[in-house]
Amino acid sequence: MKILFIIASLGSGGAERVLSNLANSMSEKHDVTIATFSSTIPFYALDEKVKHIKLDLLQPSASTFQSLKNNAKRLRVLMQTLKDIDADVNISFMTQTNILAILVSKFMRRKIIIAERTVYDFHASKVIDVLRRVIYPFSNYLVTQTIEDSQRYHFIKKIRVIYNPIRTKNIEENREKIILAAGRLDKNKGFDLLIETFANIESKEWKLIIAGDGVERKSLLKLIEDLNLDNVALIGKQKDIFEWYAKASVFVLSSKKEGFPNVLIEAMASGCAVISFDCPSGPSEIIAHEKNGLLVKDQNREALASTLQRVMNDDVLRENLAYHAREVRQKYALEKIVWQWEEIIVKVAR
Repeated sequence: MKILFIIASLGSGGAERVLSNLANSMSEKHDVTIATFSSTIPFYALDEKVKHIKLDLLQPSASTFQSLKNNAKRLRVLMQTLKDIDADVNISFMTQTNILAILVSKFMRRKIIIAERTVYDFHASKVIDVLRRVIYPFSNYLVTQTIEDSQRYHFIKKIRVIYNPIRTKNIEENREKIILAAGRLDKNKGFDLLIETFANIESKEWKLIIAGDGVERKSLLKLIEDLNLDNVALIGKQKDIFEWYAKASVFVLSSKKEGFPNVLIEAMASGCAVISFDCPSGPSEIIAHEKNGLLVKDQNREALASTLQRVMNDDVLRENLAYHAREVRQKYALEKIVWQWEEIIVKVAR
């Protein structure tokens, strides 16, 4: 079967990682192509059997007119790409790309599966909301990452929840008194709250390490300096985060919103004891509270502080949480998730 994935870019984000893993796995049995609007080199390695077409369509829009012009070009180029590849099924990732991919696919009478990779109200845009409600029902299938988020798409008939696949590496564990957090350095990830919370608990032997890069890096560095914290470090974007998963004893997710936190299941599979805010959406569908991790009342600093202190002080609790956390390896195994995707691909391709 011929499958075409469509996404804005293949950068270092979670959606890009999931698509890359799916494409690599599916290329063993199918003819797989990825079309990106970006012309940049993929952050995650692609199998040599996966064809990558760089459409170079991410020009900035300085005005409404320029935005309309750029989108018109994207539609035109995407139309030609779909015609040239002539896939049995097109699969689009991310909201804005989904909207364009549906318009082109339906005009050309092609089958289209769309995948949402963020929580429903992430964009906080009335325009996006209206476009989704009008255009999304023309897709052949919608895939969401969580049950909670799927319930927001009541205006779509064919919808399937497929969790993200997990990627694991066999790295020798060497646990240190490290609390690890990872993700884009933006306001949504709540790293400022995490740093401030960590500053107010007894933590002389412990370090807080935050992996990732983004627009909030300077302000977070200033916060660390202002609080005079020599046991907090920003280590930047990590090509291989698994080395840090193997070192950390605790992993914390402090986000305000998530689509489906890949870093959380990766940390669990790697044997970290995990703590997460019970934010929308994902953590409550991944963590069985007090068994394989701990859920904290969303954005509650006091609850986060007491939970961190509890886990840091209790070796037995950390070991028990870490032991059960590793069970996610079976639930989110790549081959299991790929099989679920192939089920709906076959349905749509008929």
